[in-house]
Amino acid sequence: MVSFYKPAKSSKKTQTGKIVTVQRWDMTGQGVCNDSKPVLFVDGALPGEKVDVLVTQQQKRFARASVKKILTSSSHRVTPFCDLADRCGGCQLQHADAGAALTYRQEALDSWWKLQFGLDHIPWTAAVTGERRGYRRKARLATDARNDKQFKLGYREEQGKQVVDVDLCPVLQPGLSALIAPLKALLSGHSARKHVGHVTLLAGDNVNAVSVRLTKPMSPAFGDALIAFAVEHKVNMTVEGQEGTLTLHKEAELYCTTESGLSLSPAADDFVQVNGPVNAMMVAQAMEWLNPQPGEKIADWFSGLGNFSLSLAKRGAQVQAVEGVAEMVQRAKENASKQGVDNVNWLHLDLSDEQVVAQALSGGFDKLLLDPSREGAYAVCEILTRQRVKSILYVSCNPGTLTRDAQCLLASGYAIERVGLIEMFPHTRHLEVMMLLTDHKNKA
Repeated sequence: MVSFYKPAKSSKKTQTGKIVTVQRWDMTGQGVCNDSKPVLFVDGALPGEKVDVLVTQQQKRFARASVKKILTSSSHRVTPFCDLADRCGGCQLQHADAGAALTYRQEALDSWWKLQFGLDHIPWTAAVTGERRGYRRKARLATDARNDKQFKLGYREEQGKQVVDVDLCPVLQPGLSALIAPLKALLSGHSARKHVGHVTLLAGDNVNAVSVRLTKPMSPAFGDALIAFAVEHKVNMTVEGQEGTLTLHKEAELYCTTESGLSLSPAADDFVQVNGPVNAMMVAQAMEWLNPQPGEKIADWFSGLGNFSLSLAKRGAQVQAVEGVAEMVQRAKENASKQGVDNVNWLHLDLSDEQVVAQALSGGFDKLLLDPSREGAYAVCEILTRQRVKSILYVSCNPGTLTRDAQCLLASGYAIERVGLIEMFPHTRHLEVMMLLTDHKNKA
């Protein structure tokens, strides 16, 4: 999640104490003290709390601090359900009631957008939410084999590089969490543990998968151990190395349903939304908002494996799906063919190149769906101010770049029709947003 008040590298570090009252949150879940001079951002504090803080960074326009002691506690403060919450970098907001946290962050985004967009009203819809524990279907586990007596397998620490050793993870799907301890035991017993870069866990609807990244060629003995693990735990097992990806054991072709009758088959390194149920609700909402009709020409850009493309095609639209990773384009095409979807034109293009974007839009489209990475889609939005479409559905994992891109579109005559939060990553600073914009400049 972006921070609009990110300190420069030259920021002055201090270690001074201060008692403050927190007025609100920013969109990343940082407490904000507006009456402090300069504005103070407090990690770990909730709105309404009076806290004793340690100021750690000071600049002319703002400062940052961490909580030393809570003097007056918010009714929305809760006890973290994970014992590692204060160290692990996976979940940063377990100290706050999840519902209240979502409300605080929407309020922060609402205030920010009114200022940035020059609007009196933001047309919010209800947030898309799901289960807040056991939801995560994909995770990358880091390793630390420097200590021969204590091999570590887990997540990077909060604001650090050390590996926090874990035996289970309450936000992972239970089937994945149950694999951590036996995986650690397996790796600890082999000298090859020193060559394991990371381990990826992925839960499909039908089978779980483990992928081990190796920095040196795999020995036969280690390969046999991984195969035995896969057979015992009934998981798919692959090894990623300099020579590519090697499948050691395959229980079944892994798939992840996007909506009834449609699914994706991701590889370990492919992007797939980590929250399956919320993703299904997000796809359903996207179809409702964009309202694809038979025969419409709709572009789905940054399409990945076709999370939205397949659903657009199912409704009869002629879809142009554009992705920047060639391997994912090929897998998406093969996956669509297996499901009988033949009304998608799968393309491998660089959407950061304005000439490429202009050429791709030259055929004319009725609607456009954007689901970019954190960098956003500014080059696309610049071209859309001239080569216009009736509707743009923008799905963003970074409200900062969404704000920048939406400003470009709004200035050219597009208008926000609907916007809503998607709680894809409960208890974290990450925030997914869906925004529908329509072309008012050429509206009949």
